[in-house]
Amino acid sequence: MTFQIPRADWVSARLITERGEYAQFQMYTREGNDAVAEMLNGIFAREGLLPLHYKTLLIEGVERVRKVHPEIHDTEPEWAIVDAVNAFFATQGFAPIDRDAVAW
Repeated sequence: MTFQIPRADWVSARLITERGEYAQFQMYTREGNDAVAEMLNGIFAREGLLPLHYKTLLIEGVERVRKVHPEIHDTEPEWAIVDAVNAFFATQGFAPIDRDAVAW
């Protein structure tokens, strides 16, 4: 699976680039990373939402991934996801999410 990104400025969030670099979300397996990438693809593809709506979709997505990949609640994957979301939020002009305030 490849993680598609519509904007080059998301590269800093360690998502897939146009050169095909692999998204790394610190999950135990490639399947776990793919599941997180797929979740974020679905969230980032929706346009015109408010930050609260994106956060709601993120909470729901994390819960779906957790059922198969419980390591998503480890510190490293959570922070990697927050970094990716914050990179997306920056492109939308939204305030970042605080890593220490994540509760999903």
